[in-house]
Amino acid sequence: MRSVRILSLLSAAAVALSAAGCSAKSSAQLSYDWSNVAIGGGGYITGIVYDPGEEGLAYARTDIGGAYRFDKEKGRWVAITDCFGGDEWNLIGIESIACDPKETSRVYCACGTYMGQNGAIISSKDYGKTWKRFDLPFGCGGNNSGRGVGERLKVDPVNNNIVYFGSRSDGLWRSEDFGETWKQVESFPVKGDYLQEGNKIGIMWVEFDPVNGDVYAGAAMMNGECIYRSSDGGNSWEALPANAPGYYPLQAVISTNGKMYMACSDTCGPNTDPKAGAVYSLDLKTETFTDITPDVGDGHYGGYGGITLDGQDPDTVVVTSLSFWDDKGDNLYRTTDGGESWSALYTKTEKNYVMDTSRAQWLDWGRDEAKTGWWTAAVALDPFDSDKVSYGTGATLFSTKNLTDLGSDTPVTIEFDAYGIEETAVFDMVAPPYEEGKPQLYSIMGDLTGFAHLDVEKCPDDAHFMKNGNPTSVDCAWLDSNYAVYTSESKQALVYTTDGGATWETIKKLPEKSQGGSASMSADGSTIIWKPASISGKPYVTNDYGKTWYYCEGIGYGAKIAADRVDPKKFYAISGGMVYASEDGGFNFTATGAVLTDSCVLTPSGKKSGVIWACGGSYPMVSEDGGKTFTLVKTANATALGLGAPKKSGGDETIYIMGNDNVEGNKTPHGDGIYRSTDNGKSWQRLNDDDHLFGNITPSITGDSQVFGRVYFATNGRGIVMGNEAG
Repeated sequence: MRSVRILSLLSAAAVALSAAGCSAKSSAQLSYDWSNVAIGGGGYITGIVYDPGEEGLAYARTDIGGAYRFDKEKGRWVAITDCFGGDEWNLIGIESIACDPKETSRVYCACGTYMGQNGAIISSKDYGKTWKRFDLPFGCGGNNSGRGVGERLKVDPVNNNIVYFGSRSDGLWRSEDFGETWKQVESFPVKGDYLQEGNKIGIMWVEFDPVNGDVYAGAAMMNGECIYRSSDGGNSWEALPANAPGYYPLQAVISTNGKMYMACSDTCGPNTDPKAGAVYSLDLKTETFTDITPDVGDGHYGGYGGITLDGQDPDTVVVTSLSFWDDKGDNLYRTTDGGESWSALYTKTEKNYVMDTSRAQWLDWGRDEAKTGWWTAAVALDPFDSDKVSYGTGATLFSTKNLTDLGSDTPVTIEFDAYGIEETAVFDMVAPPYEEGKPQLYSIMGDLTGFAHLDVEKCPDDAHFMKNGNPTSVDCAWLDSNYAVYTSESKQALVYTTDGGATWETIKKLPEKSQGGSASMSADGSTIIWKPASISGKPYVTNDYGKTWYYCEGIGYGAKIAADRVDPKKFYAISGGMVYASEDGGFNFTATGAVLTDSCVLTPSGKKSGVIWACGGSYPMVSEDGGKTFTLVKTANATALGLGAPKKSGGDETIYIMGNDNVEGNKTPHGDGIYRSTDNGKSWQRLNDDDHLFGNITPSITGDSQVFGRVYFATNGRGIVMGNEAG
């Protein structure tokens, strides 16, 4: 995968554009269509931007999963920053996003997950299909404290070749050539002196006065002197009167009636909860603040995170609470008179909304109705539709259907609106053979635990949402996908299902007081082998779902165990560099005589008993005699390996790897990527190209057991990527 390149220095404060951009094409042999296993978000949506010049055009940014554009033709979000690969994983966290109100095909992103590495600003003139890139000499913080503040990137609405960027650590920057090169605005007087969790917040947003073109910037200054204005195109700046010291205007909007509206909090969220906050209007002519904080009787505490202006009415504003941990979720407030009066989604005595999660019912999270959300900083009113306000949460994106009914007797409908956005950090998955109504895929991941997918193209319902602590392993029965098991670092350390994940049973009687570890399930689901996470954890076996336990005799501590996918009596293991096999359901193991490193992962065939693939970071290996001997497949290197449906019925399984074909004898290697082989590893075809590198990939890959050519692989921030042959 590609590395960061800096071609030249323009000045001490400006770094040149990387001409390679993100659109270089590889010589991939196969054409693939890429999408995701549908979950429906799963992570923090930190910003939403509607383009005022083109109806239906919107962008969303996430903290670790890249940027998305709404495709109005497909009715779903599409990823637009998959061009960053493993060695550039830090750029998949998006600090800010900006669209061009004059040329709607132009879009900009400030990229950088953590401040410890330098960030980049990328610019596109084709809606994010291809990019040019400028490498910054400082970091961005897409997943640091304050990641939900306003947009630091902003395009001059009159001279759209001019773009501003407010950095966290190095002041205000400006480009005069559509984002291709950038220089620091030396005249800007501050860099922001407020730190949170050791992270600089810096300049939180840039906004333009829609009437006279003045440019404003909001900086996180502890003395309250947070807002700065330039009336001469950024050549000079003046500080406006200080707001209340200790309050930070996290977001601001400017209306055509000469008012700036601000959502303020005493921290910049979201990790450090604000304890107090306010909403202000600032008369830009008289430079006077007015406190217009909503008082609707909802018991509000905490701060205010997001604010947005109705493009049809300069007096209509929507603001969100931040860290208001009410049981219903964060609240949204709407005013139609500039803040003199407000309506809210709920008060202590009234509920003025209904949640529609029918397209992603897992968001109910075991409740009768889903929460409105939490960490709600990203909020945007559709400039063409006053009824639609979209807002991001810590788990997904919602939009209203009839916002203008707020305050009437008609409840506002809030519906799931994140179809296509996938931001989960996936640990592992298994894709067994399946029948109608049985799971096609089991997965485990951070924050959400995991899912049993009955249909990989539909978001799961709440019944098939695991929601139990931090998972460590997952396995299922290959002969009946209704049977599965997973382990978790919680009191419910070992959990199994016999009905496809509709219900889960916790094994309460464990042979050791240990959490997590790993589990393997026999081909018919009757037997579970559990290896505790403790250092002294020796594998145990049960054939009655935990009523009785027995030592797995013959193997030592720390063994890696895999079930034969065809014969319920067979299991395989690696322990102490040696391969072991069991033919009595895991009660007794014997050494096969083969030697493999403990880093290897065993992947038994789903078609033929005794066929086992092994992968340890270099050449993959295969055994056809139950692990007695292994043959090196010297045609590729693999960091992860999985099996899928054969090309022809009855043929050999398709092999999928994460790896490369940089091997001796290959004169035209394609480099790192996703590969498949339909001839037992004799030859390989690369499936992805350099526009589809998917950020930080996790070493877990598998093919679909019944759909030839379909591959699933795990990422840290882009969910479960699904690929199918194009055409």
